[in-house]
Amino acid sequence: MIIIKKILILLLFIFLNNATALENKIILKVDNDIITSLDIVNEINNLKFFNNKLNQLDQEDVYNIALDSILKFKIKKSEIIKILGEIKLDNDDYLNSLIQNEYRKLGFESLEAFKEKLTNNKLNYKTYKEKIKIEIIWNQIIYSKYSNKVKINEQEIRKKIQNRSKLIDGFKLSEIVFESNNLKDLDKNYKIIVNDISALGFENAALKYSISNTANNGGNLGWLKETQINKEILKELKKIADGSITKPIRTPSGFLILKKISSKKIERELDFEKELKKQINYQTNLQLNNYSNLYFNKVKKNLDINAP
Repeated sequence: MIIIKKILILLLFIFLNNATALENKIILKVDNDIITSLDIVNEINNLKFFNNKLNQLDQEDVYNIALDSILKFKIKKSEIIKILGEIKLDNDDYLNSLIQNEYRKLGFESLEAFKEKLTNNKLNYKTYKEKIKIEIIWNQIIYSKYSNKVKINEQEIRKKIQNRSKLIDGFKLSEIVFESNNLKDLDKNYKIIVNDISALGFENAALKYSISNTANNGGNLGWLKETQINKEILKELKKIADGSITKPIRTPSGFLILKKISSKKIERELDFEKELKKQINYQTNLQLNNYSNLYFNKVKKNLDINAP
């Protein structure tokens, strides 16, 4: 079975730039849906377009990342249709703003230029747009299901803001969130991930292992102020030097490895209420992301996923 998979992966990469020459085979069945070899070729092209770091990984890793990406999409789409009956937004304003942010971040000045580049790379804009739409609707479902379970200690946040000096610690961070069934597996999985961080770099290890939504972005969290960070996590960050990684930190949705890329003193937001709102939004999104991972795993377990 392993040999057959390796042959298939080799064929996929041979035909990556000539997908029409590839015999389209069913790789996985997901309830009433399927994932084909052509789907994986298209997803590899898609992932490489948005993250050229994938070119540094070996073919089997890229194959597995692409398959996992499609599987996540299919599972979320299936659950959305099951709950709502269709893939539809009330309006496209938020969707369009996300797309605009994405193509500007990639250096495109207009949607037309972005679409043209996608076409030149054999990518479909409608497929790209649908993926973002699925993520938006999924997040709306998570919010409707779990927003009442989010616990925010506003008094504690207020106290943290009030007690800080004008300059506070800031950290540029990247993350890998992974799952382990027990402590034995945790130690084993952590060592495997650390070895790949050394061999491939943190961004590629995040692509390969992280179950977080930040995975496709190499785990990038950007700059965070100490007031935005959980006390236990902050304690771990202060133990390590810039450029180092933390030991696994338990979270509700798995285990977290953080890379402390760099740190510096950041000027505290002078508008107290504005800073308070930022901190509350951040803590809310953090908890909702944990619920999202837990709900996704629950949905996945209830689906019939198998190779033909």
